[in-house]
Amino acid sequence: MAGRKRIAVALLALLLFLPAFVLGSREDIARIRGDTFRLPIDCAAAPDSPGSAEVRIPAPPEGWPEWAQAIVVLDTPPGLVRLRRGEEVRCGLAHDARSTDSRFRAGVGAVFSAAPGSRAPIIVTAPRLDTGSHGLTIRYGDPAPVQREDTLRFAVRMGGLAVVFAMLLSALLVFAGARDRIAGMFVLAGSAMGLWLAVRSGFAAWPRPWLPGEEAMYLALQLLPVPGFGGLWYVALAYGRADRVLPRLYRTRHLVFLLAALVAGQWWLGGPEPTVFWRGFAFLLLLAMLAVGIACWRAGQPGGRAVVFALAPQLLVLGPLYGTLLRAWHAETLILGLAWYTVVMTLALSLRMGALARQRARMKALAYRDPLTGLPNRRAMAPVLPRRIDEAQALGKPLALVFVDLDRFKQVNDTHGHAVGDAVLVEVGRRLASQLRGGDMVARHGGEEFVMLVPGADAAEAAAVAERLRRLLAETPVETAAGALPVTASFGYAVLRPDDPGGSAGVAALIARADAAMYRAKQNGRNRVEGDAG
Repeated sequence: MAGRKRIAVALLALLLFLPAFVLGSREDIARIRGDTFRLPIDCAAAPDSPGSAEVRIPAPPEGWPEWAQAIVVLDTPPGLVRLRRGEEVRCGLAHDARSTDSRFRAGVGAVFSAAPGSRAPIIVTAPRLDTGSHGLTIRYGDPAPVQREDTLRFAVRMGGLAVVFAMLLSALLVFAGARDRIAGMFVLAGSAMGLWLAVRSGFAAWPRPWLPGEEAMYLALQLLPVPGFGGLWYVALAYGRADRVLPRLYRTRHLVFLLAALVAGQWWLGGPEPTVFWRGFAFLLLLAMLAVGIACWRAGQPGGRAVVFALAPQLLVLGPLYGTLLRAWHAETLILGLAWYTVVMTLALSLRMGALARQRARMKALAYRDPLTGLPNRRAMAPVLPRRIDEAQALGKPLALVFVDLDRFKQVNDTHGHAVGDAVLVEVGRRLASQLRGGDMVARHGGEEFVMLVPGADAAEAAAVAERLRRLLAETPVETAAGALPVTASFGYAVLRPDDPGGSAGVAALIARADAAMYRAKQNGRNRVEGDAG
């Protein structure tokens, strides 16, 4: 019958959804009307951006070929980029992709029509900050290879930044979960540098500007390195554990924020643009961070090794290869270098959080476990008892507590020494734990006292459990360094009453009754079981 019901439900679902599949298959074209996107600019009359530079690209000796020529200008600061060859003029705003030729995504580009034999140069006018920190890259030639390279650049930049922000999101979750200052500073530094590279490589303009205008993008180029470089220095010192290896240097962990702010602040006072200094500043900072990482690594701090591995590839980007092999691809290598840094450091932070979590777990286990017997201690039993009492009262099930106190244990310590007494306690704890059922719990209450929680046991079952434990201790002596010692204990049990309060008040009442029963067992001759008199 159940099988027929399932078949009927499946057929009904098929009948309900089949029309949607059939009707949906008739319409195989999705029509989505886009918003107006292009920003018309009069390329011939538009004024040049302040600080623009002019670059002339001469025609080949034989003149331009019989086919079209493509040109793309990369790594330009915000502003107008104008491309001219003879009477042909193209332009676009580097800070707004809506104004540029959609065939180019990594920069501002254009395709000039065929001009066979013409010797008119291509003239590029573009904003420029400084050749030492933000130079221009111009690619030109046949349209197909220029456009393929432009697409490759765009893909590398997009993929690199995607990795950067994915890693930062992961680190942000680490920070949110552990409130770790190093993870928080890493997210701050990585976000600032990622946003700076996004603005620098044109992503602040694509597909629409996400910063309010050219001035905001220009300001971001000048100021984002301040938290970026400051945070990188802080992370290198803190994660490398320079506080243990280089304590005096560790006190400078906030100093780079101040230095970078001074570099940026002098611009407001009429000094040169901060971008002029950022590459040299970054290179010196990189060398300092690598030196710190190596010193910490050699001192046995694994965090120093992570810092070195994360930062070492940046030497290729900011070092001697900056102006040679990687000159034409420095924006992409900067992004890939940051992606490598965020991947390595996010992995290192995750491993660190895992190690801290395991350390906390070990500390918690030590705090809630008796170091001698290995049993849970009184602190571990404290949160369990109120919960079990509330559960028993809610479900209407019985619950019992057995109190155990070794007889004349002080004589064992006085006669044979505390080492023998400890051996007795360990063996008693082992025997009590060996009798646990599912859901039972035994803990060392203190000294020679033990407490056993027996859920689901009424008075008769609690008495049987206590009697079984009494015989287990009394019938087999404990082997110690002083020989086989007879060990007995007095047992008192109490069961939960219908009128017992819940929570901690119920715990206190239950323990008090079990403890009183145990003292009656002591008074009545020891090595016996007594129940709750009530």
